[in-house]
Amino acid sequence: MIKWHEGLSLGVKSIDDDHKQLLNIINRLSDAIRDGNAQEIIDKTFQDLEKYVIEHFHREELLLAKCNCLHIKEHIAQHREFAKKVPELKAKLANAKNSAMAQEVSYFLTDWLFNHIIEEDIPTIGLFEKCGLTEQKKNKKKNFISQITKKTIENFSFTKRIFLSAIIPLLGMLLFGTIILFNNLTTYINMKKTSSITKIVSNVDRVVHDMQIERGLSSGDITCIDGKFKDSLKEQRHTLDISAKKFLEEVNLASIKRIDVIQPYIKTFQMDHSSLKELRDKIDAKTITQAEAIKSYTKIIKNILNITPKIAFLNYDREISSNITTLSSLQHLKESLGKQRAYATMLIENKDGLLEEFIDFATLEGTQEAFFETFKQSASKSQKNAYNSIMISDIAKKVDEYKESIYLRKFDSLNSQVWFDSMTDLIDEIKIFEDSLLFKIDSLVDASIDDSVIHLLLWLSFATTILIVTLSMLYTFRTSTKYQIHQLTDAMKDLAKGGRSLRLSPININRDELAFMYDAYETTRQKLLKGDIYTQLYLSKKELEIQTHQKQNVELQEMAYIDPLTGAINRRKFDELSQEELERSNRYKSELSFLMLDIDHFKNINDTYGHDAGDEVLKHFSAICLKMARSLDIVARVGGEEFVVMLRETDSKGAFIFAERFRQEIFDSELNIDGNIIKYSVSIGISSRKEDDKDVRSILQRADKALYEAKNAGRNRSVVYSNAAKN
Repeated sequence: MIKWHEGLSLGVKSIDDDHKQLLNIINRLSDAIRDGNAQEIIDKTFQDLEKYVIEHFHREELLLAKCNCLHIKEHIAQHREFAKKVPELKAKLANAKNSAMAQEVSYFLTDWLFNHIIEEDIPTIGLFEKCGLTEQKKNKKKNFISQITKKTIENFSFTKRIFLSAIIPLLGMLLFGTIILFNNLTTYINMKKTSSITKIVSNVDRVVHDMQIERGLSSGDITCIDGKFKDSLKEQRHTLDISAKKFLEEVNLASIKRIDVIQPYIKTFQMDHSSLKELRDKIDAKTITQAEAIKSYTKIIKNILNITPKIAFLNYDREISSNITTLSSLQHLKESLGKQRAYATMLIENKDGLLEEFIDFATLEGTQEAFFETFKQSASKSQKNAYNSIMISDIAKKVDEYKESIYLRKFDSLNSQVWFDSMTDLIDEIKIFEDSLLFKIDSLVDASIDDSVIHLLLWLSFATTILIVTLSMLYTFRTSTKYQIHQLTDAMKDLAKGGRSLRLSPININRDELAFMYDAYETTRQKLLKGDIYTQLYLSKKELEIQTHQKQNVELQEMAYIDPLTGAINRRKFDELSQEELERSNRYKSELSFLMLDIDHFKNINDTYGHDAGDEVLKHFSAICLKMARSLDIVARVGGEEFVVMLRETDSKGAFIFAERFRQEIFDSELNIDGNIIKYSVSIGISSRKEDDKDVRSILQRADKALYEAKNAGRNRSVVYSNAAKN
């Protein structure tokens, strides 16, 4: 019997009384069906239900019309739909073949009633309250604070009240915002300094590159007889003068002058630049050796290259510093290649050279490896890939071929101009790579500055907004907010304790987040209420199912379908079930297999250990068989130690797999009976359904023949009938 729950009440007495009466009639109908009362009593109860449903619908529709319900047409349509359903339910009840089918009608009616109340009627409570139809408790006279709280709730949304009542957290946020502003300002200043510093990195790279080219051309020009490097050298000197002048102008900026760590290198470069004319005159007059010229240029380049890593350590941004470090590694690597270009040019022009010069050339390979390792430590994956693509290019391969010839001292086949141009092309490729790094460094600095400015503006705007919205009515707004939150908290606590009758009035004026929370609570309450009712309905249905199963078990025991010793079904029931399954299998062309099982040397077990032990073996055997069989399989005892297993939806291959698993399980197991360890085995014959099989007997005969074959073959094995027939 389903009991009425007060949480289902609408507060409208006439409607609530109707719902209670309808539940009472449905319970009477359910009891009458369960108790097997006469059909006249059931018909009379159903007539009462049919009559009262019509009266309830009429009463409810009048109240909805009185309150000007906007969805009254939908309610009327639902009422009419169920009214049409009632005669169908009555006919279904009259034609029910058993009590279980009849009980389904009462379950449907119970389900309909609670859906009608919860899904259709409870949502109209607000409408009935507005019309003054619900029973409400008289409110106590409110004090001044209560009136202010109510007015606040009516005129300010929950979001506004929360925002205005958060003065203390807002002050904390203001403090936090001030810290952020200070940090962003510091970052901005640092990035501006970084911007000034990193600008000279590009100039350093340009000067180094131009000086490396001049060094290579000068080396070739000293030993060249036909003057093929003369014009290129003259043009390159002009290019270097321009880049050096631009570099010196850049380092004279006030922000860079304050950087003490790079000042010694800048002063040294200024002196070197001044003495560069003297070096060039010696080269033109050929009063200086190639080795001396190379060392002079290298000394100047080395001094300039020391500026870049110093700048890397001055940067305040890790990513920028990492990219400058990578650039520094490339610059040193390129310098090593430039020196190789100069030494090799000298060796090729002289068709060999001093041992010291050759060693200097060869040593540069190790230097390049060292700088490449440094490069890998700071470079990103994409930067490593870009470098590797340069090193496997056709230009790099051409340079490697020349290097190999130089190491083998095959100078006759080498051309100093080709070597110089190839090496220059390779260095230019690396220079392009360096330029991309410089562009990335500039982009990172600019982006960092832009981000700092944006963050400064955002936090300044945010802090200003917070200051503007901190008004003076904190106490009133906080009180009104706490009132609603406490109301919702108390309702949720009541719900957690199992209460379902505490209903919160919906917030209709200011539909804010708290209003949605109220709606969510009410939805939860209704669903839990519905769940409680369905739980009762489920328990009632479950009780009926248990009673039905108990009756079926009693009938099964009365007919003695179960073998009392092993728990398997007996031969009589097996014949019935197997024949039904065969007919179904023939009809739907499904697979069906049978296993004939016989315990090996069972008579010896009885003779040796006694019949009680033999019974224990049978029970052990049956228990394993029942455990391994699927729920849709049938296990039957058809003789003393003979069993049959019917495997639905299983062909001979699947049956053989099951048989082997079962046979192995039996063979691996053992029994301890009165201190005696008993081990035994089983032989299994297998047969599957054929299209012309009309009864189970023919299939079992084939399985028996397969079993006979298994016995003759030495026992403890499984044999499929088709295999036995071939033998």
